[in-house]
Amino acid sequence: MPFVAVAKVCDMPAGSAKYIEQNGLEIALFRLGDGFYATSNLCLHQAGPLAEGTIEGDEVICPWHHWRFNVKTGTSPLNLKLRLQTYPVRQEGGDVLIDIP
Repeated sequence: MPFVAVAKVCDMPAGSAKYIEQNGLEIALFRLGDGFYATSNLCLHQAGPLAEGTIEGDEVICPWHHWRFNVKTGTSPLNLKLRLQTYPVRQEGGDVLIDIP
């Protein structure tokens, strides 16, 4: 499936996150200082909403039970076997696009 526009660059300052629902998937879009990243929005612990979490460096902290995940790789620093689904993201002009299956 082609990339889908999901946000405007100007609407997402560095260190922010946005919830995206597309094709039945719940996705968290993050903007770090070096670009945009997308993962599943559901924490692997108890499906907490990661787009509502706190961003520290390259990690998002789940607002429910404080599990951490690297938004670039989807991995948890506590257990590298735990990995969120990640999605390719690109920026075209003022739009942010995600490759959503």
